[in-house]
Amino acid sequence: MKKNILFIATLALLALGFTSCEKESAGLTKITYYAEIALEGESTMIVAKGSEFVDPGFTATMKGEDVTDKVEINSNVDTSASGVYSVTYSIVNEDGFPASASRTVIVLDLGNPIEGFWACSPASYRTNTETGADVAYGASFEILILDNGDGTYFVDDLLAGWYAQRASYGSDYAMQAIISIADDGTITLESSYVPGWGDAADALSSDAKYDAATQTISYTVTYAGFMDFTVELTKVDLGL
Repeated sequence: MKKNILFIATLALLALGFTSCEKESAGLTKITYYAEIALEGESTMIVAKGSEFVDPGFTATMKGEDVTDKVEINSNVDTSASGVYSVTYSIVNEDGFPASASRTVIVLDLGNPIEGFWACSPASYRTNTETGADVAYGASFEILILDNGDGTYFVDDLLAGWYAQRASYGSDYAMQAIISIADDGTITLESSYVPGWGDAADALSSDAKYDAATQTISYTVTYAGFMDFTVELTKVDLGL
């Protein structure tokens, strides 16, 4: 008798499981086909301020069919203002699974001598002020400087890529900063912040300087109480 009761209970549980699966799978196709979006042109574009942004285009396919006309585009690009913008392309398949791709659009005033990309010299270095040991950057990393339009500039990494690029920690470990540049080229640090660690620079050296003649920027930033980052940057020619 006990064996019969156990057998009947097992059947009941299996039946309940099948019913549950049928309900959960109701309305779904047996095979899910995911959409794929392929961007045409570069995934990161530089556009001159005041010009028109022309999207290079994209294609989307699903089950081997062209579904480009079903893609939704969301863009915040404003070429009247310098900045970093994005264009997102998204589509949802018949079972509700999304697919997306994005393009970064950087709007720059190409006539602005300071705004743009700057590359650090590989000879730039970090000094441990407790031990006196120097470690060179060893490679050239690029940072972006944008004119805020109020006499100040946004720097996307005052540490010139030491953690974000050299150590591959990612953009959360770039030291975002606001600086001002006087007529004689003297640079003053207005504020800074490292999102990943939630802290900021201790100080910027008094000899921090922008040299218009050579298109170079040089400074030393003190960070975490015992590290000095001595950096020399050169303006990158975008060829635009």
